[in-house]
Amino acid sequence: MLIRRAHVAGEEDSLQPEKSEFPLEPQLLLADHSARARAQLRRDLFQKELDLLRARLDVIRVQASVVARSGATWANASARAQLGPYPWATFAGIALGSFLVTRALRKLPLGPAAAMSMPLIMAAIEKRRSHHG
Repeated sequence: MLIRRAHVAGEEDSLQPEKSEFPLEPQLLLADHSARARAQLRRDLFQKELDLLRARLDVIRVQASVVARSGATWANASARAQLGPYPWATFAGIALGSFLVTRALRKLPLGPAAAMSMPLIMAAIEKRRSHHG
């Protein structure tokens, strides 16, 4: 089954790193600021990371729904290809036919025939066991 990647509007924008308000590395910025400013910078950095992770999670959710829909479409098309335009009706007909044939076979008097053939079946099984054992 071929899975195509669905285009999600805004995906490229949400996953691209934003131009940072902080042009330097966070460690260099933290060295020159007070404890309160450092805590605020860390909070801002964590918030940006959290926003990025949320955007990625949204993309994954959309892709999962696309995969689920395409799987359902594939299963429906496969059933129609194998069983015709009304696959569930065909399946129900096959199940009903099997039930009726089984019921009819149970009404046949096969008891005496099965009892007569049982020694032959057991002999064949024993011969096969002794031959392979």
